[in-house]
Amino acid sequence: MSVVQAVKNYVNKMISESEPGYKIMLMDKETTSFVSLVLGMSEVMRQEVYMFERLDQTSSGENMSYLKCLVYVRPTQDNIRALCHELQKPRYGAYYIYFSNVVSKSDVKLLAEADEHEVVREVQELYADYQALSPHLFSLNMPIHSHGMKWGSGCLQRTVQGLAGVLFSLQLLPTIRYQNNSEMARSLAENIRQTIVTEGSLYTNVDTEGNSLLLILDRRDDPVTPLLHQWTYEAMVHELLGVNNGRVNLAHVPGVSDDLKEVVMSPTQDDFYARSMFLNYGEIGQTIKDLMEDYQKKLSKQQKVESISDMKHFVESYPQFKKMSGTVSKHVTVVGELSRLVGTLGLLGISECQQELVCGSDHSANLQRIYQLVTDVKVREADAVALVMLYALRHEGHPNNDVRGLINALRKRNVGDDYLKLLSSLMDYGGARARQSDLFGTQAPQDISAIKKRLFKGIKGVDNVYTQHKPLLLDTISEVAKGRLREGAYPYCGNPAPTASKPQNVVLFIVGGVTYEESAAIHQFNTNNPGMRVILGGSTVHNSTSFLASMEAAMDGLPRKALRI
Repeated sequence: MSVVQAVKNYVNKMISESEPGYKIMLMDKETTSFVSLVLGMSEVMRQEVYMFERLDQTSSGENMSYLKCLVYVRPTQDNIRALCHELQKPRYGAYYIYFSNVVSKSDVKLLAEADEHEVVREVQELYADYQALSPHLFSLNMPIHSHGMKWGSGCLQRTVQGLAGVLFSLQLLPTIRYQNNSEMARSLAENIRQTIVTEGSLYTNVDTEGNSLLLILDRRDDPVTPLLHQWTYEAMVHELLGVNNGRVNLAHVPGVSDDLKEVVMSPTQDDFYARSMFLNYGEIGQTIKDLMEDYQKKLSKQQKVESISDMKHFVESYPQFKKMSGTVSKHVTVVGELSRLVGTLGLLGISECQQELVCGSDHSANLQRIYQLVTDVKVREADAVALVMLYALRHEGHPNNDVRGLINALRKRNVGDDYLKLLSSLMDYGGARARQSDLFGTQAPQDISAIKKRLFKGIKGVDNVYTQHKPLLLDTISEVAKGRLREGAYPYCGNPAPTASKPQNVVLFIVGGVTYEESAAIHQFNTNNPGMRVILGGSTVHNSTSFLASMEAAMDGLPRKALRI
């Protein structure tokens, strides 16, 4: 079962278990996003759900006792207080309360005491406590998770709840491993293990122990992937336009119509997007063209209404036709804006330089090209700084390293101090001393298979200069599939299960966030390895802007020693 299906099942369970009749759904900010990402509101409304309300934005005390209320909220103290207030002066005839995770007995007691009118019919725990973005990808929607390289206030607890919710909803009882050099990954692993022990009764149809693995990684081990321009449709939309809870704001697009100022970009609600999200920039252009041509053919047929039979067919097919029209308009607008930005910002040249920098080894050529781009006033500040950051990471130990010269070039174009401080922070956050993996393949191979892999990588041709880079986690998950993940680098939390060397189900969680490039890589891995299912999750889904903000928060209050600027 996928994470999308797990959340859908819970929502349908809530609706179906209540009594027949019109209902209202009362949710908080987070659970609203959990539902909207997997089900369109029209789908929910077809199941007698009359309207939706936010618990933190409830309207006037108008009595609507003829409606039943489905409450779906996270078990936070704010929500418990708001629910108690709601129950003391109930507006609806009956309340069915569902928490997205484990709720304490003391909180249930508070609700019982507040229910003086005896309107509560059900109180249950569900475990849909995460955003299911696609069948294999989930997020906790927590862009800032760390301060001073330690868990931020409440962030560890929230991560434990969300990750445990994934395991409970999928009925996975995993062996747990974590990145050895990450204290945050270790503490998360220990807390997840303790939660599983404490709440073991929640497993009713459990996957065989040892058949699944939870592997916890740290974003610091690969700071490169979030800084690169990506070329899959999904990744480009997030990098250049930004995706927030499955929605994209297009209000800034020149000449955009009112109905396209905000659009839904979710594979669960848009079949064309589900088929196209992993296509690259070149492929998506042809796919949009095919979609347009298909739409035009159907449009010409619809215009030929010459008989009663034609009219009947038109009426029956109109909803689907209207939906297709909206899909065409949306994607033509989005792809058009992406194309405009790629050309205006010169992203093809920047991306080629980025790829050659992180995948190649010619220091002199890399440095020369970066200088050309950094000093080009047509290149955005953000792209110029990202190039210098990638150079600093890639050639950190090179004897002719010229980070200082590049920083001076940035200063000459009046790059802000905030960007320059981020450059310094980056080396402490994700420089060689902070990483345990061979991010750039520059360390001496430890075994014959690693030598063969490096030789093969060096001689095989590259089909696309813009997609040479492969994220580090692809190497990691490949080692898991082969049963070769080194215990010294990824120790077990607790005793390893006897059959845990090659698990069939893997939940891969990255403390500090994932990227859509990594999601595309896992999608391809799952396609190529049908005997093994990998689900990827993280604190959030980053583009380059959110990654730098997250890194800045993580380094807040710490001295910057690695790169004095």
